[in-house]
Amino acid sequence: MTNHLPSIVDLLQENGPLLTSDISKMYRDMGLGESAARQRVSRRPEEVKSLYGLPFPKGARFLYLEGDFGDKRFFRSLIAKLSETKSSYSAAISGMIAREGICLKSQWDIVSGAPVLQRNHVASAEILRRLLQTKLIKEVPVAGIGECLILNERFYPTNFSAFRARCTIEHILREAVRRWAIRMGLSTSNVLEVSSSSYLPKFSTFCFDLVGPSYLNALATWKDKTPKPGFFVSDIIWNEDMREAEVDGFLKKVDTLKPLRGLSAFQPMLVAAGFTKDALMKCRSKGVITVTPDTLFGRDIAEALLELLTTLEKAAQIAIGNPEKIEALFDKLSGLDGNLRGAFFEMVVGHLVRQLFPGSIDIGVLVSDFEKRAKADIDVRLVNQTEVVCYECKGHAPHVPVTCEDAKYWLEKQVPTIRAAHNMEGRFQSLKPVFEFWTTSFFDADALAYLEKRKVAISKYRIEWRDGTYVHEQASALQNKTIKKVLDQYYFNHPMIKVVRQPRDKPTPKLNDQL
Repeated sequence: MTNHLPSIVDLLQENGPLLTSDISKMYRDMGLGESAARQRVSRRPEEVKSLYGLPFPKGARFLYLEGDFGDKRFFRSLIAKLSETKSSYSAAISGMIAREGICLKSQWDIVSGAPVLQRNHVASAEILRRLLQTKLIKEVPVAGIGECLILNERFYPTNFSAFRARCTIEHILREAVRRWAIRMGLSTSNVLEVSSSSYLPKFSTFCFDLVGPSYLNALATWKDKTPKPGFFVSDIIWNEDMREAEVDGFLKKVDTLKPLRGLSAFQPMLVAAGFTKDALMKCRSKGVITVTPDTLFGRDIAEALLELLTTLEKAAQIAIGNPEKIEALFDKLSGLDGNLRGAFFEMVVGHLVRQLFPGSIDIGVLVSDFEKRAKADIDVRLVNQTEVVCYECKGHAPHVPVTCEDAKYWLEKQVPTIRAAHNMEGRFQSLKPVFEFWTTSFFDADALAYLEKRKVAISKYRIEWRDGTYVHEQASALQNKTIKKVLDQYYFNHPMIKVVRQPRDKPTPKLNDQL
């Protein structure tokens, strides 16, 4: 009878990669006893391979055919089996999928849904190591953003331009939610921490986007007339349609924290652009507050954020044909401006360049030097019949200089990668390469000395640098005054900039001086 049963190879060819426990069950369903089924799986032929690195419950192994490793069906089967077994690795994949398959490497401890270190749990760093080992996740440098983690592109394509836009919006939202939480009394301004590329707030064994102590009645406890605060924790994900499976990474953190003995009470909150009904119900069943920009800030702000996403993804078209949209979005999001100045300055430069010089422009172009496995981000690129000009854009406040370190990174990291990438494209072979650095502020003395020295030494391409005075002059010369108005209102004369620029070294007037 057993001779008529399909072989393990037959089962894998028909069903794709499977767990050993799945194959044993298939054989038992065909009439084999438990011991015979287990022996048949253990005596598998050499062409059937076992995946090392990712453990499954009860010692099960993930089996696949030698030629199937790394293809789309392989990864889909692997993720499905991780999900079925409620694995910690599944929660990490859930966190990645919720973020459209890409995140900053520095944010991994937030994304993974795993503790930094906790007894009887796999640490976040170990989960990353094993996912990298099995090639489910890859590490890639993204210029202008930093080291990033992406899901394997064979089963989950990566949109880098959309990621840049999402980073900007999430940065804005983190600061906006922080201010909202302070206004609502959930925490206070001097202790509510927000994640950044170099720092992750931590509550107990887990990292979140926002963490702060809270003295709300439902969270605080009292001992000997002394209050002990609870905590407010939150993650922020710009996902317009968070599904049930995509909230699992966040809920894993909540579920793992709740049983810890002696832990302060805490209130988790998940912020996303939108949730499916199933995702909402699942979060609420765990006591998680789920909110959207609409419920936090009103429909006008929520719609403006969606419009901002589209604007950042279509920056070149808007910079050329509709600069008024930049002004309109600044006005709508004035209370949440956050990192808008940096993102919008690329469009400002794109519009100025297109008006001043003939040619076509691109904004936010990611290029690669495949030989050195390096990537660079071109903020604005102008191509005409004689030159290809790449612009580095820094929308700083007027008092924040471009430093020598900024200039060195541009010339020694970005420019060589861009040149190598352009040398691989035939359309750029006959064009003279030019690289320019534009800012709304100024270059400090060390930066100017470095740039002057490099300009004399460089012969294969030309470099230029333009400060805020030059940018303002070019905008003033245009017939359409929209860009000048934007620069004046949000870069050179912004109220917050005026506050920062007030002189601090004036002595306090003495009483006798006032009499």
